[in-house]
Amino acid sequence: MKIAKGFQAAEDIPNFLTSITLEEAVKNDYNLSPSRYIVVDGGEEVLPVEDAVVLLKEAEEERAAADMGLDAAMAKLGLGGWRG
Repeated sequence: MKIAKGFQAAEDIPNFLTSITLEEAVKNDYNLSPSRYIVVDGGEEVLPVEDAVVLLKEAEEERAAADMGLDAAMAKLGLGGWRG
């Protein structure tokens, strides 16, 4: 009810409800996640999608290298590699 009342009254409710412009949505890659626009815990900066994708790719590369190292170590122990 609180959200509906705020929406109908076209008013922002601090730490709960806010309106954004189309320009704001475009600027944020149409990300409509409430956590991007409503700050509850003091304003943690949200990582842009492009940066998050770069970090994800880096993490995947590191994981793949670790998997290969583990596989080699398991094979060396005669366990046939951890992936079978």
